[in-house]
This record gives sequence, C-alpha cells and structure tokens, in this order.
Amino acid sequence: MSVLNKSLQLKICLSGKITPVARVEAVELAGVTVQNCTLNNIGDIERKNLKHALGARVFIRRSNDVIPEILGKVPDENDGEEIVFPTHCPSCGFPLEQKGAHLFCYDSLNCKPQLIGRITHFASRDAMDIDTFSGMTAELLNTELDVREPADLYSLTFEDLVKLDRFGEKKANNLLQALEKSKERDLASFLFALGIPNTGKATTRMLADHYRDLNAVMAATVEELVGLPDVGGIVAESIVSFFADPRMQAGIERMLTLGVQAKAPEAPRVVSTDSFFSGKTIVLTGTLHKLSRDEAADKLVALGAKVTGSVSAKTDIVIAGEKAGSKLAKAQKLGIQVIEDEDEFIRLLEI
Repeated sequence: MSVLNKSLQLKICLSGKITPVARVEAVELAGVTVQNCTLNNIGDIERKNLKHALGARVFIRRSNDVIPEILGKVPDENDGEEIVFPTHCPSCGFPLEQKGAHLFCYDSLNCKPQLIGRITHFASRDAMDIDTFSGMTAELLNTELDVREPADLYSLTFEDLVKLDRFGEKKANNLLQALEKSKERDLASFLFALGIPNTGKATTRMLADHYRDLNAVMAATVEELVGLPDVGGIVAESIVSFFADPRMQAGIERMLTLGVQAKAPEAPRVVSTDSFFSGKTIVLTGTLHKLSRDEAADKLVALGAKVTGSVSAKTDIVIAGEKAGSKLAKAQKLGIQVIEDEDEFIRLLEI
C-alpha cells in the first residue's frame, strides 16, 4: 500500500499511444523500492476506480513479480483529486484521439518522443543492430542535428558528429562504422526496423521469407496478405497503409540510395515438420551466450516452430537465457514449459 502522487507522467510511445505512469510514495515490494507504477490506459484507470485517487492511498503489487501495478484505491479511502485526461499531446500539442481505452497522438512528423522512439527502434539490436546507439544518442542527434527519421542517420558525417557534446573522434568513427555495417542487415531485420504498426519480428520475418524482395512486400495487397500465416485483416491493412504513405516510400528510397541493402535470405527455408519444436509457439527471452537471438530464431523457424515476442496462453515453450525478466515470470505463472539451460536448448535443436 502507498499514496498516489497528485500528478501523472504521460509516456508517449513509438505508435503515438499515451500511457499514464503514476508516481507513488516509495515503498518496498519483494526487496525492490517502487516509485513508478503503470496505469496502462483510461479504461484501466476507470475500471480500478482510480479516477479520483490522486493523493489517496492505493494498493500496489509487482505484476508477475516484476512490473509495479496499481490495483485500486484502498476501501473507505476518501476521494483524492481527479485524474483529468489530456486533450492535447503533452509534447507537441497535437489534439489527442481516443481509440477504445487508449489516447493517441497522430502527429508522428513533429512529436519528439515519437521521432526519437522511431529512430531508437530502428537502431535496436533486433532491428538494424547499430552498435553503440541508444535512446540518448537518438535524442542528441534529433536535438542537435535535426535527425528526424531513420534515413537521416545514413547522411551523418564525421564533421557532424565530432562537434556534438560527448562525441570525440573515436565515438564518431565507431558510430559511422556501425551505421555502415548495418547496411548489410537482411530484409527481415529491415522490415522490423521500419516499425510497421501491428507487426512484430515473427510477421516481418515471414514477409521476408515469403516475398524475398522489398519491392514485392511494398506492393503487396490486403487480399494477398490475409492469405499468409497469422496475418489478419488489421495487420494486412496496417502493412498496406504503411507502405502507401509517400513519406515512408521516400524514406525507404533514400535509405536504399545511401546503401542500405535489405538483403533477402539466400535460399528459401526448408522447414522441418518432425523436430521437437515443430508446430510449437516459442518465445525467446534473456541473453543466450552460444547463439544470438536471431540465430536461435532462425533455427527454430527452420524446425517448424513459430517464434513470437510475447508470452500468452498460446505459448508452448519459453527459452529463457540469462537475465530473463517479465516474460519468464509470466510463463511460470501460466505453467508454460521453460527451458533455462542453453546446452539443453541446443541439444533439442539438433534432435
């Protein structure tokens, strides 16, 4: 139990979704000091009777023993101050739209957290894997060099970078080398890096394997896409709408002109149907030391598994490497089979 502060923080996600984050008086939970708690969305706030809870006592827990979560107001506690939902984006001032229980800012061209989020995602390990890059780097490049989209990264020069705070010659050269190396990333990684709404690694990998060419993916129709595995109408519409946007087309064309290859797989995958993992839905979490995450996912897909990014009741197995967090906790709570021994995982890959 703790006391909810009289103000909320508003986190703006890559998609433009506004997520309220509450601060509470510091409290110890399972050996961890908790001060920030997720509130998810407007519906979550109303469902938990927290609309008039600012300054009131609330129950909190660590969801799945990991994520701090507010459960509701303490019974018989007097109402606190009202949570007033914003009508405009706290970053760019654009009018917010409500879809279901969520608020969205759709000014993706000028909303700084969205710009920085898009660039950070593009550079992340599972995407273009640009070494030495971080969210702080993205913010610095946006603020000082007006880097507003991924394509801008490939126009950076040594002279641009060395004049930045905390960027000496070595760091500038390291980033330029990492950017050059990222140009060789495969089509699946490039598609994931673009941040297509409603798609994850499994979907972008499937698109790369099926179409084997970036132009073919960009030209795909809704009717074609819904015929592919695990692509429903919403996902198909998201993909088509994304590639129909002239800004996205221009950004992709610019990256290709600057040397990004988006290479297709060398050969179609031969999918096994009789392995230990065939037909199973697998989630990878934590750090593996003998295989990269991409290598492990490639091997699993080749053995007929479906690799997804989130744990649900439909998950068959979770492969948990070092420092596995909330996904491992959720799997344990749901009673899902967990493989934590990397040597055992590799042995099963070879059966």
